[in-house]
Amino acid sequence: MNELSKNRESFLGFLRKHGDAALRVAQVLTDIYHATFQEVRYLGLSSSAAEKLARFLLDWNANHGRDSDSLRSVLTLTHEEIAEMLGTTREKVTRLFADFKRQQLVDVRGSGLVITDKLGLQQLLAS
Repeated sequence: MNELSKNRESFLGFLRKHGDAALRVAQVLTDIYHATFQEVRYLGLSSSAAEKLARFLLDWNANHGRDSDSLRSVLTLTHEEIAEMLGTTREKVTRLFADFKRQQLVDVRGSGLVITDKLGLQQLLAS
């Protein structure tokens, strides 16, 4: 048996003995799966960078809004981090945020994100 197999068996034995640790591992794997799914969705279902950012902002707000009906949330990611998730550049994300603000689709002040025209963002997804 090689070292990798020994480590695997040892880890699986630990998880069998400690159900709370096994549950936490399952939660982490679920979070990783969900994040990967979202990134594939942004890249695969969106044809333009504007569409990718609109989809990202709508999803972010749905998952991080103050309550289920809120159009306000806190955006804790930098433009660089958003760009990496969307497969574009930081400069493009910054330009798109400026365009979205000019079109009065969103208002961003510091880390505060307000979707001012949800329907307008959703229409970007349909185009």
